[in-house]
Amino acid sequence: MRNLFKKKNSPNTIMAEINVTPLVDICLVLVIIFMVTTAMFLQPPFEVWVPKTMATDQGREGNLFVAIASDGNLAINEAKVTSRDFPEIIATRLLQSQTKRVIIRADARVLSQTVLQALDTIKQAGAQHISFGTEEKRD
Repeated sequence: MRNLFKKKNSPNTIMAEINVTPLVDICLVLVIIFMVTTAMFLQPPFEVWVPKTMATDQGREGNLFVAIASDGNLAINEAKVTSRDFPEIIATRLLQSQTKRVIIRADARVLSQTVLQALDTIKQAGAQHISFGTEEKRD
């Protein structure tokens, strides 16, 4: 039987190292796939036409998204909620949130009274930062 434990400088030394480059490549590809697919799941359950502005909302991590449809339907992140259950659910989600940041994506055709009621409810629930989501205006 051959001696597997020879001196390092010997030309017949067995290399017992693992090449991690392919593993790292696969992991990076998986991270990119998860990033792309996660963004698709954060869409509201109904169509919302948000106003267009020069600046857009930045970042998604830790934020709560409140979508308001043109007919007044509400959604928190990807889940529809009734206007009766909205205060309780938003308060619970804000307690669980680390950033206490809410982004409101209201349809451009929704009544301002509906948006103001949601805004007031979100403030009372304890949100520290509230902003409005928009789409980037293209010239």
